[in-house]
Amino acid sequence: MSILLRVEGVSKVFGGLRAVDEMDLSVPAGTVFGVIGPNGSGKTTFLGLLSGTHKADGGRITLDGQRIDGLAAHRTVRAGIARTFQTTRLFAGWTLGANIAAAARPRSPPPDDVLALTGLTSRTGQICASLSNAEQRLAMIAVALATRPKLLLLDEPAVGMSPPEAASLSRTIARIRDELGLSVLIVEHNMHLMMNLADRIVVMNAGRKLAEGTPGEIRANPDVIASYLGT
Repeated sequence: MSILLRVEGVSKVFGGLRAVDEMDLSVPAGTVFGVIGPNGSGKTTFLGLLSGTHKADGGRITLDGQRIDGLAAHRTVRAGIARTFQTTRLFAGWTLGANIAAAARPRSPPPDDVLALTGLTSRTGQICASLSNAEQRLAMIAVALATRPKLLLLDEPAVGMSPPEAASLSRTIARIRDELGLSVLIVEHNMHLMMNLADRIVVMNAGRKLAEGTPGEIRANPDVIASYLGT
Protein backbone atom coordinates (compact mmCIF):
# COMPACT_ATOMS: atom_id res chain seq x y z
CA MET A 1 0.00 0.00 0.00
CA SER A 2 1.45 3.36 -1.04
CA ILE A 3 2.10 6.11 1.51
CA LEU A 4 0.17 9.32 0.84
CA LEU A 5 1.30 11.43 3.81
CA ARG A 6 4.71 11.17 5.43
CA VAL A 7 5.64 13.15 8.55
CA GLU A 8 9.26 13.04 9.69
CA GLY A 9 10.54 14.65 12.89
CA VAL A 10 8.04 17.50 12.83
CA SER A 11 8.06 19.95 15.74
CA LYS A 12 6.28 23.15 16.74
CA VAL A 13 7.31 25.42 19.62
CA PHE A 14 5.19 28.20 21.15
CA GLY A 15 7.46 30.17 23.47
CA GLY A 16 8.92 27.54 25.78
CA LEU A 17 6.23 24.96 25.02
CA ARG A 18 6.94 22.16 22.55
CA ALA A 19 3.36 21.64 21.39
CA VAL A 20 4.47 19.04 18.82
CA ASP A 21 7.75 17.28 19.48
CA GLU A 22 9.51 15.20 16.80
CA MET A 23 6.36 13.62 15.37
CA ASP A 24 6.68 10.82 12.85
CA LEU A 25 3.89 9.01 11.03
CA SER A 26 2.93 7.64 7.65
CA VAL A 27 -0.63 7.56 6.33
CA PRO A 28 -1.31 4.99 3.58
CA ALA A 29 -3.53 5.97 0.67
CA GLY A 30 -7.20 5.05 1.04
CA THR A 31 -7.25 4.63 4.83
CA VAL A 32 -8.80 6.23 7.90
CA PHE A 33 -6.02 7.20 10.29
CA GLY A 34 -6.99 8.24 13.83
CA VAL A 35 -5.16 10.61 16.18
CA ILE A 36 -6.17 10.46 19.84
CA GLY A 37 -4.80 11.74 23.12
CA PRO A 38 -5.67 13.82 26.18
CA ASN A 39 -6.51 17.52 25.95
CA GLY A 40 -3.36 19.57 25.43
CA SER A 41 -1.46 16.71 23.82
CA GLY A 42 -0.87 18.66 20.58
CA LYS A 43 -3.45 17.05 18.29
CA THR A 44 -5.03 20.22 16.89
CA THR A 45 -1.64 21.91 16.55
CA PHE A 46 -0.50 18.89 14.58
CA LEU A 47 -3.45 19.28 12.21
CA GLY A 48 -2.48 22.92 11.83
CA LEU A 49 1.01 21.90 10.75
CA LEU A 50 -0.43 19.56 8.13
CA SER A 51 -2.94 22.11 6.81
CA GLY A 52 -0.63 25.12 6.76
CA THR A 53 -2.22 27.21 9.52
CA HIS A 54 0.99 26.69 11.53
CA LYS A 55 4.54 26.57 10.21
CA ALA A 56 6.72 23.76 11.52
CA ASP A 57 9.89 24.68 13.42
CA GLY A 58 11.57 21.49 12.27
CA GLY A 59 11.04 18.32 10.33
CA ARG A 60 9.55 17.41 6.97
CA ILE A 61 6.01 16.79 5.66
CA THR A 62 5.35 15.30 2.24
CA LEU A 63 2.02 14.64 0.52
CA ASP A 64 2.06 12.27 -2.42
CA GLY A 65 5.81 12.84 -2.73
CA GLN A 66 5.52 16.65 -2.67
CA ARG A 67 7.02 18.55 0.26
CA ILE A 68 4.33 20.76 1.84
CA ASP A 69 5.78 21.95 5.17
CA GLY A 70 6.09 25.72 5.01
CA LEU A 71 3.23 26.15 2.55
CA ALA A 72 0.46 28.61 3.44
CA ALA A 73 -2.99 27.17 4.06
CA HIS A 74 -4.40 28.10 0.64
CA ARG A 75 -1.46 26.36 -1.01
CA THR A 76 -1.92 23.16 1.00
CA VAL A 77 -5.50 23.09 -0.30
CA ARG A 78 -4.17 23.28 -3.84
CA ALA A 79 -1.70 20.51 -2.99
CA GLY A 80 -4.58 18.27 -1.95
CA ILE A 81 -5.37 18.76 1.76
CA ALA A 82 -8.78 19.84 3.05
CA ARG A 83 -9.64 20.39 6.70
CA THR A 84 -12.65 20.82 8.94
CA PHE A 85 -12.49 22.48 12.36
CA GLN A 86 -13.89 21.92 15.84
CA THR A 87 -16.07 25.01 15.44
CA THR A 88 -18.37 25.64 12.48
CA ARG A 89 -16.66 27.38 9.53
CA LEU A 90 -19.48 28.01 7.05
CA PHE A 91 -20.96 31.15 5.50
CA ALA A 92 -23.93 31.06 7.85
CA GLY A 93 -26.15 33.32 5.75
CA TRP A 94 -25.55 31.39 2.51
CA THR A 95 -27.29 28.25 1.38
CA LEU A 96 -25.45 24.98 1.66
CA GLY A 97 -25.29 24.74 -2.12
CA ALA A 98 -23.67 28.19 -2.33
CA ASN A 99 -21.07 27.21 0.29
CA ILE A 100 -20.14 24.13 -1.72
CA ALA A 101 -20.05 26.04 -5.01
CA ALA A 102 -17.67 28.60 -3.47
CA ALA A 103 -15.28 25.85 -2.40
CA ALA A 104 -15.47 23.76 -5.57
CA ARG A 105 -12.43 23.55 -7.78
CA PRO A 106 -12.55 23.17 -11.57
CA ARG A 107 -13.58 19.63 -12.56
CA SER A 108 -14.64 18.89 -8.97
CA PRO A 109 -17.50 16.46 -8.34
CA PRO A 110 -20.88 18.12 -8.91
CA PRO A 111 -22.39 19.50 -5.68
CA ASP A 112 -25.19 16.93 -5.89
CA ASP A 113 -22.63 14.11 -5.64
CA VAL A 114 -20.96 15.67 -2.59
CA LEU A 115 -24.33 16.27 -0.96
CA ALA A 116 -25.48 12.71 -1.64
CA LEU A 117 -22.32 11.30 -0.10
CA THR A 118 -22.91 13.26 3.11
CA GLY A 119 -26.67 12.70 3.14
CA LEU A 120 -27.51 16.38 2.66
CA THR A 121 -29.16 16.40 -0.76
CA SER A 122 -32.44 17.68 0.65
CA ARG A 123 -30.63 20.56 2.40
CA THR A 124 -28.91 22.12 -0.62
CA GLY A 125 -31.17 25.19 -0.70
CA GLN A 126 -31.24 25.66 3.06
CA ILE A 127 -29.46 28.54 4.82
CA CYS A 128 -26.56 27.05 6.78
CA ALA A 129 -27.44 28.88 10.00
CA SER A 130 -30.70 26.93 10.10
CA LEU A 131 -29.03 23.51 9.87
CA SER A 132 -28.74 21.36 12.99
CA ASN A 133 -25.36 20.89 14.67
CA ALA A 134 -24.92 17.46 13.09
CA GLU A 135 -25.94 18.76 9.67
CA GLN A 136 -23.50 21.68 9.92
CA ARG A 137 -20.67 19.26 10.71
CA LEU A 138 -21.58 17.13 7.71
CA ALA A 139 -21.86 20.32 5.66
CA MET A 140 -18.26 21.24 6.55
CA ILE A 141 -17.19 17.83 5.28
CA ALA A 142 -19.16 18.36 2.05
CA VAL A 143 -17.50 21.76 1.52
CA ALA A 144 -14.08 20.20 2.15
CA LEU A 145 -14.78 17.43 -0.36
CA ALA A 146 -15.68 20.04 -2.99
CA THR A 147 -12.00 21.08 -3.08
CA ARG A 148 -11.13 17.60 -4.42
CA PRO A 149 -8.62 16.66 -1.71
CA LYS A 150 -6.29 13.70 -1.57
CA LEU A 151 -6.28 13.88 2.24
CA LEU A 152 -9.21 14.98 4.42
CA LEU A 153 -8.38 16.26 7.92
CA LEU A 154 -11.25 16.14 10.44
CA ASP A 155 -10.88 17.88 13.81
CA GLU A 156 -13.39 16.41 16.29
CA PRO A 157 -16.23 16.06 13.76
CA ALA A 158 -18.50 14.21 16.22
CA VAL A 159 -18.48 16.89 18.95
CA GLY A 160 -22.01 17.59 20.16
CA MET A 161 -23.50 14.66 18.26
CA SER A 162 -25.84 12.08 19.76
CA PRO A 163 -24.79 8.41 19.51
CA PRO A 164 -27.04 7.81 16.45
CA GLU A 165 -25.69 10.96 14.76
CA ALA A 166 -22.10 9.88 15.49
CA ALA A 167 -22.84 6.42 14.06
CA SER A 168 -24.18 8.04 10.88
CA LEU A 169 -21.06 10.22 10.69
CA SER A 170 -18.88 7.12 11.00
CA ARG A 171 -20.68 5.51 8.06
CA THR A 172 -20.22 8.68 6.00
CA ILE A 173 -16.47 8.75 6.67
CA ALA A 174 -16.19 5.08 5.73
CA ARG A 175 -17.98 5.85 2.44
CA ILE A 176 -15.56 8.69 1.75
CA ARG A 177 -12.69 6.24 2.16
CA ASP A 178 -14.30 3.39 0.24
CA GLU A 179 -16.16 5.21 -2.56
CA LEU A 180 -13.80 8.12 -3.20
CA GLY A 181 -10.59 6.33 -2.25
CA LEU A 182 -9.52 9.24 -0.03
CA SER A 183 -7.32 9.09 3.01
CA VAL A 184 -8.91 10.58 6.13
CA LEU A 185 -6.94 11.71 9.19
CA ILE A 186 -9.30 12.25 12.10
CA VAL A 187 -8.78 13.73 15.57
CA GLU A 188 -11.60 12.66 17.86
CA HIS A 189 -12.40 11.99 21.54
CA ASN A 190 -15.28 9.64 20.74
CA MET A 191 -13.47 6.36 21.35
CA HIS A 192 -16.36 4.18 20.22
CA LEU A 193 -16.30 5.91 16.84
CA MET A 194 -12.52 5.79 16.55
CA MET A 195 -12.08 2.17 17.54
CA ASN A 196 -14.73 1.02 15.06
CA LEU A 197 -13.75 3.30 12.17
CA ALA A 198 -9.99 3.84 12.06
CA ASP A 199 -7.71 1.46 10.20
CA ARG A 200 -4.81 2.67 12.31
CA ILE A 201 -4.42 4.99 15.31
CA VAL A 202 -1.61 7.09 16.72
CA VAL A 203 -1.73 8.30 20.33
CA MET A 204 -0.22 11.67 21.23
CA ASN A 205 0.82 12.74 24.72
CA ALA A 206 2.65 15.98 25.62
CA GLY A 207 3.32 16.66 21.94
CA ARG A 208 4.96 13.32 21.25
CA LYS A 209 3.82 10.03 19.74
CA LEU A 210 3.13 7.64 22.60
CA ALA A 211 1.98 4.67 20.55
CA GLU A 212 0.76 3.59 17.12
CA GLY A 213 -1.10 0.53 15.93
CA THR A 214 -4.40 -1.01 14.99
CA PRO A 215 -7.39 -0.21 17.23
CA GLY A 216 -6.98 -3.57 18.94
CA GLU A 217 -3.30 -2.93 19.61
CA ILE A 218 -4.05 0.54 20.99
CA ARG A 219 -6.77 -0.77 23.31
CA ALA A 220 -4.31 -3.31 24.73
CA ASN A 221 -1.28 -0.99 25.02
CA PRO A 222 -0.45 -0.53 28.74
CA ASP A 223 1.12 2.91 28.22
CA VAL A 224 -2.00 4.13 26.43
CA ILE A 225 -4.27 2.69 29.12
CA ALA A 226 -2.23 4.40 31.84
CA SER A 227 -2.04 7.81 30.18
CA TYR A 228 -5.37 8.10 28.37
CA LEU A 229 -7.86 5.26 28.06
CA GLY A 230 -7.89 4.19 31.70
CA THR A 231 -8.84 0.76 32.94
